[in-house]
Amino acid sequence: MAFECSTQDVLFVFAGGGTGGHLYPGLAVAEQLQALMPCSRIYWAATPRRIDERLLAEKGDTYIRQTVQPLTKDVRRWPAFYRSWRESCRFWDQFFSQNRVAAVLALGGYAAAPAGRIAAKRGIPVALLNPDAKMGVANRYLARRVSSIFTQWAIDVPGHGGDRVSITGLPLRSSLFHRSREQSLSALHLASNRQTLIITGASLGAGSINAAWCELMCDRQVREALNSPSEPWQIVHLTGTAEYEKIRQTAEAIGYEHWKIMDYCDDMGAIWAVADMAITRAGAGLCAELEACGVPAILMPYPYHRDRHQHANAQKLLSHGAAVMVEDRREAAANVPAMKIALLELLNNKNRRQAMRAAALANGKPSAAMQIAGWLCRAAGRSIA
Repeated sequence: MAFECSTQDVLFVFAGGGTGGHLYPGLAVAEQLQALMPCSRIYWAATPRRIDERLLAEKGDTYIRQTVQPLTKDVRRWPAFYRSWRESCRFWDQFFSQNRVAAVLALGGYAAAPAGRIAAKRGIPVALLNPDAKMGVANRYLARRVSSIFTQWAIDVPGHGGDRVSITGLPLRSSLFHRSREQSLSALHLASNRQTLIITGASLGAGSINAAWCELMCDRQVREALNSPSEPWQIVHLTGTAEYEKIRQTAEAIGYEHWKIMDYCDDMGAIWAVADMAITRAGAGLCAELEACGVPAILMPYPYHRDRHQHANAQKLLSHGAAVMVEDRREAAANVPAMKIALLELLNNKNRRQAMRAAALANGKPSAAMQIAGWLCRAAGRSIA
C-alpha cells in the first residue's frame, strides 16, 4: 500500500556510512520507505570513503559527505576528531533549522552520531539501527538519546532502553530474495552440475582468509574433496579490490579450472542464490544474509576489533546450528589447519549442510526493512494499514 502524498516531499535523514555493513541496511529501508511513501526524500549523512561513493554517488546532492572522523585511541588525533565533530554538528544544526525533517534513521557507527545527536536535541524522532550483537561506542552514545532502537538480536542496551528496543532483524534488500538458481548460475557464468562455495571477506575483502584459501587450494585432500565424483564443487572468491590482482595471479598459477575470482559483486542476490556453502567474516550484514538466504557457513570473525563484536555475531549463528566458527589467527599458515578440518567436514557431509541450511532459514528475518520503514512512516504522521 502506498500513501497519497501532496506535492511537497517528506524529508528523512539516513545517517551512517564508511562500510557496506552500515549502508546496505539503509538502502534496504529506503527501498521499502519509497514504495510506501513515494513522496519521501532521503538525505544520506555519510562519508567520502570509496564504498560510500560507490553506493551513494547516484543520490546526487542528497548524498552528504560529512567531515566527521572516527574517535581513535591515538590522543594525537583527538583534536582533529573534535574539530570534525563540531563541524558536522554545526552542519546538521543548520540543516534541521532550515528543513522540516520528519525523522532520522541512524544506521550505526561514527558517521551516524552528529545527525542523530542534533536531531534528538531538536525533538525530531530518531531511530537507531544496531546490527551487531554488541553495541559499539557510537551506538552506545546514541542509544541514550533516541526514541527507538532496532536490533538484529536481543542485546543489552545502555540507559535502561529495553522498552525502546524492537528485535526486527537487519534490513536486507529485496534483490537478495526469490532469485532463480539457474538464472544466477548463468549470470555468473558458473557450471550447473557443481555445488558452489562462496569465499568473501565482505565489501573490503579479508587478506588472511584470501591467503589461507590460496594455501588450501594447493592441498591434495582439499582438491580431491572439491573434485569429488559424486559432488564436485566450484568456488566463487570475492577478494576485495585491494587483493584482486594478487589472488587472480595466484589462482592462475595454481590452475584450478572452477575457481572464479571477483573483486566485488554488486548482485549479492545472485551470489547467495547459487551458494551451497560459504567461508566468510561475521559482520552483521553477512550474518543476516546467510540466515535469510539459508547458506551454511564457516565463519572467521575479524580478529582486530577490541570488543570482538564479530565473534559475538558468530556465536548467534553457532547457537542455533547455522554455522561453525574458525578463529582467524591472522596469518595464513596458522589458519590453514583449522580451516581445512572445518572445510573437509562440511564438504563431505551433505546431511549436516542441509541441517545448517534449515537452521539458518528458521532464524532469518527477511521483513526487517518493511518494519523499520513502517516506523518511519508513522514518525512522519502517516498510518499504515
